[in-house]
Amino acid sequence: MRRRRFATALAGLPFASLAVVPRAFAQADDWPNRNVRIVCPFTPGGSQDNIARRLAAKLSDAFGQTFVVENRTGAGGSIAADNVAKSPSDGYSVLLGNIGSHALVPHLYARPAYNAVTDLETVAWIGTQPNLLCCHPNFPHDTLPKLLAAAKAEPGKFSFGSSGLGTSPTLTMELFKQKTGADITFISYRGAAAAAADVLAGHLPLVISNIDSLMSQVSAGKLKPVASSGAKRSPVTPDTPTFAEAVSPDLVVTSWSIWAVPKGTPAKIKDKLRAATERALETPDVAASMKAGGFEPGTMTVPEIDAYIQTEIKRWGEVIRAAGIKPQ
Repeated sequence: MRRRRFATALAGLPFASLAVVPRAFAQADDWPNRNVRIVCPFTPGGSQDNIARRLAAKLSDAFGQTFVVENRTGAGGSIAADNVAKSPSDGYSVLLGNIGSHALVPHLYARPAYNAVTDLETVAWIGTQPNLLCCHPNFPHDTLPKLLAAAKAEPGKFSFGSSGLGTSPTLTMELFKQKTGADITFISYRGAAAAAADVLAGHLPLVISNIDSLMSQVSAGKLKPVASSGAKRSPVTPDTPTFAEAVSPDLVVTSWSIWAVPKGTPAKIKDKLRAATERALETPDVAASMKAGGFEPGTMTVPEIDAYIQTEIKRWGEVIRAAGIKPQ
């Protein structure tokens, strides 16, 4: 009887949980053995969605399991990020993290539902792309100097469309306004496609979005690029100057993409996903398709990514406060 009571007591002690450790390792070794969700914070057909789907196809091939893209839009990426942050730490929920979900949400919401730094773990760097400001081909102020002169001559007359306040395209224009004093009105849309459609219809003079989202209309001659936000001219719009050239050397903004998973996801699973992603980005078809849209795939170590995210959090906090944007 005494032995039985002693064994029962042992079962309640903390170190009894060590029995589940081999199971966790086995699950990591076996990953993935069912469908994996890639949660994308943006609408289908947009730039980030395209990236998610290109990589999902390659990861499905690599692992022999389906990687399903699930679009959870809204709130600057926080709805998608919160969904993943609160998912089990088993590798079956992956966030397409970005500047919005990781660097902007902390400053745009008074009580974010998650903390990107403590509730999510970085897995892999995917790459960057600049934002592209475009106008209708008949718009007379089709260069940054012309636009700036017109906006200063008639404050508030001109407007631009973009996919929500908590996005890098919108904040590119906020930074442009801070650097120049231009008064240009922001009009929020559900996605770049809707904003571009209003420009094509003549209802709106300007649209800014990730370059990948607008390149089909630019290539068809339906939209005219005004400026891009990268450190140098994009290879897909080599004749289009950058904001840095025309305005200020530090007016460089890129939209970046990463994989992130819930805190506590086993290292072996993260290593598998990182290695497969890096291989996918090196395949000629994926690299070519991404670069054709103006996206630059790349690699970084996890410590490098995390350090970069911290600099972005600090930078965009300053811009948002200077813009007078109050946390919701």
